[in-house]
Amino acid sequence: MELESYTDENHSKNLGNDHHSSRKFYNLLPSKRKAVLTATQTVVLVFLYASLYGILGDDALPGSEIFALLLLSVSAHIVGKLVSLIKLPPLIGMLIVGFLFRNLPFIPYYQNISILWATTLRAAAFVVILLKAGLGLDAEKLKSLKLIVFQLAFSPCIVETIVLGISSHFLLNLPWAWAIMLGFVISAVSPAVVVPGLLSLQERSFGIRKGIPTLVIAAASVDDILAITGFTIMLSISLSAGDSLWVTVLKGLLEPIGGLLYGVLFGSLFWLIPSSQSSSSTQAFYHVVLLCLGGFAGMFLSKRLGVAGLGPMACLVLAFVASLGWKKDPQHLEQIERIIGVMWIILQPFLFNLIGAEVSVRNLQSNLGNTVLALLIGFTFRIITAAFASYGGGFNVKERLFIAIAWFPKATVQAAVGPQALDYVLSNNMGKELEDQAQKILTGAVLSIIMTAPIGAALIALLGPLLLSQDKPKEKDASEMDGDSAKNECRI
Repeated sequence: MELESYTDENHSKNLGNDHHSSRKFYNLLPSKRKAVLTATQTVVLVFLYASLYGILGDDALPGSEIFALLLLSVSAHIVGKLVSLIKLPPLIGMLIVGFLFRNLPFIPYYQNISILWATTLRAAAFVVILLKAGLGLDAEKLKSLKLIVFQLAFSPCIVETIVLGISSHFLLNLPWAWAIMLGFVISAVSPAVVVPGLLSLQERSFGIRKGIPTLVIAAASVDDILAITGFTIMLSISLSAGDSLWVTVLKGLLEPIGGLLYGVLFGSLFWLIPSSQSSSSTQAFYHVVLLCLGGFAGMFLSKRLGVAGLGPMACLVLAFVASLGWKKDPQHLEQIERIIGVMWIILQPFLFNLIGAEVSVRNLQSNLGNTVLALLIGFTFRIITAAFASYGGGFNVKERLFIAIAWFPKATVQAAVGPQALDYVLSNNMGKELEDQAQKILTGAVLSIIMTAPIGAALIALLGPLLLSQDKPKEKDASEMDGDSAKNECRI
């Protein structure tokens, strides 16, 4: 009897384990909704290519620029989806696709893409992600933030920028302005990696009593604004050829201020047009069109007029100020955010794979060791500073360690900002020396993503349950969490 009972117990355990394993496997398979969506996207793609071939004829066949861009985008989208199955940001797969298209000799399609199209598509995607970030900023939450949020946003960002600037000046032979620019590019934390992991912990009630997920997510917005502003100033200073020092510094400070004024002026104007008496669908249509065209105009005109530092700030502030007026009707704002989100899904493969395609094995080999060393020095100081920056918030040692670890992954901001200097240099034919310096900025941005995004996502998932206490939320807190989760999905 005992033997039979033991055998039955083991059999039921094995069945349970098999069932658990099969559930894990089926979780990796796409749901019916996703499968139908994939089929829909495939049909759209077939009709798109058929239309392009009907219009352009031989100019849409293999060997053409249109075919190369389409193939690159589709490949990046597919590989990004596959990478997301193992809980990593899709941009990792998209970067890899671009890198392979550039460096594998039997894939000749990248050579068919002109500098004009590559830089234009990257800039368009950059505009959309800045608009998305601006719409996602919560003014009320930013007002009510405690001092520790600003400590966490400012201290690690500034320290990493300075340390990385010094190390890259000596290790990569970058001029001081370019070295500090690299520091600002790398210093931004990436919500694309941090937010999903923290929301997952929040849903399982880890660290919510002390508000750790909310703290890190809220501080990420401030951190990114600081990094983008610093990058904008240094970009202006670095590209001010032939000007005196005072003119260069003044220009570097005035360009972001010009972007701020542009965003405030036109963002406020978008509150008034079209008329509130128009139908909701008409208002939503024109607000999306105005927002996108206002962002594109700010970005592309600033480059054309030689004030490249104005564009990024203009886009970010434009969306933020416009959202302040639109949020009086939450459904209207949500509709706009959803449309901008769809635009981002369409454009992000172009941004990430065209960035990966700018990194050649030859350039990577010449600076790889020193670039990695400079980045590691910066990461180390950032983690240490983040641990000290969270002091005074009532956190214990384990919680401060988790905050420091969660505060270093890089991804979307680096991918969006990293190629901007190179695009400007290439578009304006500014010479080989500046091109080499801009290439080092881009290489550093790509390496920072590869080095930190997968590790950061894994560490947040693994160490969160070990270092944070698990607290059962009240019903009210849970509903507030759901609201915060929905808002945070709108961030970068």
